Amino acid sequence: MQKLKINKSSVKKAKEIIQAGGVIIFPTETVYGIGTSIKSKKGIKRIFEIKNRPKDKQLQVLISDLKQLKDLAVSIPAYAKDLMAEYWPGPLTLVLKKKGGGTIGVRMPYHVELLKILQDCGPMFATSANVSGCPAPTSASEVKIEADLLLDGGKCKFKLASTVIDATSKPPTVLRHGKIKIKN
Repeated sequence: MQKLKINKSSVKKAKEIIQAGGVIIFPTETVYGIGTSIKSKKGIKRIFEIKNRPKDKQLQVLISDLKQLKDLAVSIPAYAKDLMAEYWPGPLTLVLKKKGGGTIGVRMPYHVELLKILQDCGPMFATSANVSGCPAPTSASEVKIEADLLLDGGKCKFKLASTVIDATSKPPTVLRHGKIKIKN
């Protein structure tokens, strides 16, 4: 696996890999993640294999802006829009109704280089860059799995996973407590 310090050149390389259907490991403000284009069936399959992740455990989708969200989710409740306005970009994942049925977890991370990749390549399926059940890495040196590229952005700012809220239920339900403290 190639490991590069995050900069203009390595971000360009990451975009090339994503556009070719590859898998990258990258920093966010919370923990290091592993991701691929939402259009890459091969990349998605590889993420599950790399992480030894159960097939029934969904991946979240990372987006760069609300325009990308409109292609993924439907019937977004007003309270979810309020949470987006307050906490995005940031460490909040919202579970929303997916276009075509079912649900989808969506997050807009607060990391400049990652947002640039998402803006240029489109949404990515992603999850933490660890073997399922193991602690999520908060620095590149803690990453123990392999992908096509590891972008080294140093230590993550928060070192704690995103808060996950199910916005398909009324009232919304906190599924995982993370950096943002929201009460049920």
